[in-house]
Amino acid sequence: MKNTIRDLTLTGLGIALCFVATMYLKIPNAISGYFNMGDGIILLFSSILNPVSAFLVGGVGSAMADFVGGYPHYVIFTLLIKGFQAIVVSLLFQKFGMKVKYLAYGLGATIMVFGYFLAKWYLKGNVYVAISGLTSNVIQGLAGVIVALALLPVIYKIVMKYRNES
Repeated sequence: MKNTIRDLTLTGLGIALCFVATMYLKIPNAISGYFNMGDGIILLFSSILNPVSAFLVGGVGSAMADFVGGYPHYVIFTLLIKGFQAIVVSLLFQKFGMKVKYLAYGLGATIMVFGYFLAKWYLKGNVYVAISGLTSNVIQGLAGVIVALALLPVIYKIVMKYRNES
C-alpha cells in the first residue's frame, strides 16, 4: 500500500513539475516553438516510475503545458510523443537499471526529436518546414538529457532508499 501511495504521489509531483518546467522555464525559438526544461523532468521521472506513471508525467504534464501555453494544435501529438518517450525510458530503467541511463536518455531524446519532426510535417504539410525544426529539437533533447543526468544520482538514491524501507 505504501508503495502505491508513494508512486501515485511521485506521479502527481512529476506531472506538476513537468507542466511548470515546460510552461514557465521556457525560451521561445525562431520557428514557432520554444526550448524548455520539461524534457529533463520527463527523463528523470521516467527513471524512477513504472511505464504507466511515466507516460502520465511525460504525456499529460507536457500536453497541459501546450494547451495552456497557446499550442493546442500540438496537444495530442505531445501527449503521444512525450508519453511514448517516457514509456521507453521507464522500461529500459526497469529492466536494466542505472547502467543504461545514457542509452535510455539518448533514445528518449531521439524519440522526441523524430516524433516532433513527424508532427510538424503533418501539421505544416511540408517536409522542409519539419526539417527546419530538427536543430531546435535536438538542442531541446540534449538539454533534457543534461538536466536528467545532473539530477538523477540524487533523486534515484532518495527514491530507492524509500522504496527499500517499505
